[in-house]
Amino acid sequence: MTEARDLVPLGPRPDLPFVARIAALEQAFDGRLGYHAVHLDDGRELALRADDVFGTASVVKVALCAAVLDLVAGGDARLDEPIALPPPGRRVAGGGVLRQLDVERLALRDLVELAIAVSDNVATNALYERLGGAAPLHRYLDGIGLPHTRMPVPVDFAAIGAGGPGHAIGETTPREQTRLLAALHRHELLTPELCDLLVGCMARQHFRDQLPRWLGDNVYAQFHGRDSDPWVANKTGELDGLRADVGLVRRHGHGTIAVAVCTEGSGDLRETVDVAGTLAVAECSAALAAELLGLPV
Repeated sequence: MTEARDLVPLGPRPDLPFVARIAALEQAFDGRLGYHAVHLDDGRELALRADDVFGTASVVKVALCAAVLDLVAGGDARLDEPIALPPPGRRVAGGGVLRQLDVERLALRDLVELAIAVSDNVATNALYERLGGAAPLHRYLDGIGLPHTRMPVPVDFAAIGAGGPGHAIGETTPREQTRLLAALHRHELLTPELCDLLVGCMARQHFRDQLPRWLGDNVYAQFHGRDSDPWVANKTGELDGLRADVGLVRRHGHGTIAVAVCTEGSGDLRETVDVAGTLAVAECSAALAAELLGLPV
């Protein structure tokens, strides 16, 4: 019988230089790994399989929310617009809290917050429907230079793992995710206020076990009127054998990086914080932050 410790060969290796550190990670990890990271101030980049297509799981919700907020920017929707939810018995399973709550409608702004900060699937599908589905979403993504980022159907847990459309919720490339993050950071999409709203939701992310895991940020500092150094705003994704995380990382005096780390194909299917895919994303993120921001992780 395989014991849990046999499935967790991964840990932080700050003693290794970057190239050796990534090589050690790839040797230890049983799945496929890809990443792209770019320093948004000086342009330095690090990449591995950055243009390969990976399943996203819930990472694709950032792109979806950007498309919905583009409706707001264009005057075709409002942040305070009430959006009806399905009856409780017809709500999708998975992440979030709305499946368990007796609430009939929420404002668009609140659905964006829930879709990002707690990865709520009911909120995600309500936003997907409000946008009009895959066709307008993909037109928007094509228009902002993300032709490989796709979400073909709403989140449907009955279809996940079946191999058809939506089996990984969405797909993307690591480079397209950093392109999206950089555009949000630089206020090149939407309006500055709406870009900041979406990044703010990511900074309130409840799932901290992947990209931020070893970076040393304090997500609660913002609620006490303090800055976190480093500061992280991220969006995770997870399904069986798949872990991914994308985000912005800022260190005082060292600038900001956009990071996207994708994994899939791992045989470790446990639903734990030390599943191999989660640790692979955490170690890769730490190595990227150490190399581009000088973080001692």
